Amino acid sequence: MTKSLLWLRKEDKAGEHRVPMTPAGARALVDAGVHVVVENSDNRIFADAQYVEAGAELTALHWTQAPAHAVIIGLKELEDGTTPIAHRHIYFSHTFKGQSGAADVLARFAAGGGSILDLEFLADEQGRRIAAFGYWAGYAGAAVGLLGLLHYRSSPLQNPGDFPALRAFGSRKALLDALRNSIGKQAFKVMVMGALGRCGRGAMDLLTELDVGIEITAWDKPEFDAASKPIADIIAHDLFVNCVYLREKIAPMITPELLRANTRLSIISDVSCDPNNSNNPIAVYDAITSLQSPFRSAWGSEVHPVYLQAIDHLPTLIPQEASEEFAAALLPHLREYLLAGALPPVWQRAEEHYHNACSSYDITTGLHARDTYGA
Repeated sequence: MTKSLLWLRKEDKAGEHRVPMTPAGARALVDAGVHVVVENSDNRIFADAQYVEAGAELTALHWTQAPAHAVIIGLKELEDGTTPIAHRHIYFSHTFKGQSGAADVLARFAAGGGSILDLEFLADEQGRRIAAFGYWAGYAGAAVGLLGLLHYRSSPLQNPGDFPALRAFGSRKALLDALRNSIGKQAFKVMVMGALGRCGRGAMDLLTELDVGIEITAWDKPEFDAASKPIADIIAHDLFVNCVYLREKIAPMITPELLRANTRLSIISDVSCDPNNSNNPIAVYDAITSLQSPFRSAWGSEVHPVYLQAIDHLPTLIPQEASEEFAAALLPHLREYLLAGALPPVWQRAEEHYHNACSSYDITTGLHARDTYGA
């Protein structure tokens, strides 16, 4: 019988430093009998040598050269291409909610006989995510929003390209210290939408931990439901942080018409970041931003400029804490999956999401035969 094989690929996305498996997690899997292979990379928050010390095998090979029974794990999107994909992949594919380009990605897996076990859709029987970066996305999203506010408040007519590229912070403390030093005695009014969720709690913690002159308005579903749409209260703040996880169509919170009446709002930090979804409730932009160019102008803000960040991997700005929390939550399920003779329920549900996503585009898939690693 061939030993189960987990292959940690290097990330294709620029600026991505997080990992779904830490060296400590690799050690736990190796001790449990899993063969762990790690593609060498200079960009991870953890060094290659730490994985080797944990008992993993380091390789210069690309995951496309991995044995057929290897399970490939990563975080963010794969490089664009048309080559069929034969392996089972665990990652955030951004293909199950009707996103732009999803059909092309799903077609590659269907053509090659592979499948996607999407990290966003790993959930327990109650539908709760078993591992998520939401807290750290909210934390970093509030931080980036404040950095944008500091930048554009001092120079309101600057072009978004003038905002410097973002780099990862060494720790949560380093991020807080940098913000405190920049804010000083300035006072801001900040609104967090979805404040009671995982993402919203991260944003709220960042804002309260700073302990500076920030007045916080925290809204969740009751306030959202009671408000007229678009929500005029938003433009009574300097910074708006959207932490609402988009599950279904909701009325737009912000529209170009609302921003034409704006005289105060300067920054929108759209942590939820669904610009390619037809139900996007922040209906003033249509493309993500990046670590290299974090802000763009929002539609309808000609009178009073409003800049928007929509980076889709914000937690990479605090990569160590984010990786450690996420990987620790994922590890017991990953170990169960790799060592079980049959696909555990959490992973069965994830695979059903993959097949349902393919079906939504009329892409035909065969049920992925659950190999037992050489059986």
